[in-house]
Order: sequence, then structure tokens, then C-alpha cells
Amino acid sequence: EYNRHIDFGLWEFLKMQLFNALTLKTPVKFAFYLFFGGFMGVISVLLMTIFRKRNRLIEQLKNELEKTLTALISNGESDEVEFKSSYRYDYRQQKVNKALENVVMKTIAGFMNSQGGSLLIGVADDGSIVGLEADYSTLNRKDSDGYTQLLMSAIADRMGTPACKLVKILFHTHENREVCRIIILPAPIPVYTREENQSKFYVRTGSGTREMDIQEAITYMKAKWG
Repeated sequence: EYNRHIDFGLWEFLKMQLFNALTLKTPVKFAFYLFFGGFMGVISVLLMTIFRKRNRLIEQLKNELEKTLTALISNGESDEVEFKSSYRYDYRQQKVNKALENVVMKTIAGFMNSQGGSLLIGVADDGSIVGLEADYSTLNRKDSDGYTQLLMSAIADRMGTPACKLVKILFHTHENREVCRIIILPAPIPVYTREENQSKFYVRTGSGTREMDIQEAITYMKAKWG
């Protein structure tokens, strides 16, 4: 509607149009401005919420990366740190044990559904480092790359591909033994673990991981994710 040949400038024109709309001299424009303003307000709130959550996750990941392996082990297991001697090799049975894989996946899911944390594989319950050599021996590609691929594939299969974005896998070497450190970020939505054609929900409680029944899970989800 603005014409450069009129006697006043663009800003004066816009002010006049806004004034006419607010005083209901042009009710159609008032309705348009009201709708457009409300829409932009909602979009702004949503974007700010997303950015804040993302910044919190980035800050948490940064803080986790700054922690050293020695510091994590010395502080022991907690609601944010868990030790596992291996991912799949059973030292007692001296062979691959699928049940151990299930335990690791449950732990990762529990961290995702809670406040996140670090899972150290290659560290015994007492904090002694046993390394990854036994697990490596069970792989076709017997190195950290093969190990990372194995873990990420299992996470994608058991919890869904989006869950992989919540995981950062690092490797530390201490006394010539490797330790796998899995940094897990809290999930923005509930994460379920598939087990024998069933979906199960796990959370971190103290220094352990616990499965919740349906009623407990509903109550927990409402409190955490609204």
C-alpha cells in the first residue's frame, strides 16, 4: 500500500497503519497483526526453549569432557558414574555372554532417562582397570573403531537411532590398558529399551539402574517431561 510519491516516509506510514489498526479503524488489519504477533511470540518462545535445552546439554557435555579418567574412577560409582569390567566378555565363563550386553544397554538407557552420566567399560567394581583386550578378542575388527561400531549399533537396535545422538564414546589409555568411556546425555523424551519383543523403561537410582513398572514410569515421566 505504500507509495513513494506520498508526502510522508515509510516509517510514518507504518506508524499510521499500526495506529489505525490498534484503534480499530481497520479491524481486518488489527486481526492480522494480532494473529501474526501471537504466532511470532509462540515461535520465539519455542525457539528460546530449544536453545536453552541445547545449551544445557552442550554445557553438560563440556563438563563431562573436562573430567579425567583418574578423577572419575577415584570418586567411585554414583548416580552419574558406573563401572563395567566388559561389554560382552564374561571373565568367569571365559566366553561371550549376551546377558552382559543387556546390562550395559540397561545402564545407558537409565542414564538417558535420568540426568545423564559416564559409563566406564574396562573398569572393575573396585575401580581397578582390567582393560578392553578381552572384549576386543571377540570382535572382527579388534580395535577401538570396531568397539565403537559395536556399541553404537547395539544402541540403535535396542533404543532407536535417535538415541545415538545422546552418546559420545571416548577411549582412555592408563597403564597400557584401554578404557572405553561412554558419555550419556539426558534424553529430551523417554527412551525405551527393546528386550525380547518387549519395551522396558529404566532409570538411574543411586549407583544402580532400575526398571520401572507401568504406573511408576507414567508418574516419573509426568514429573520429568511433563
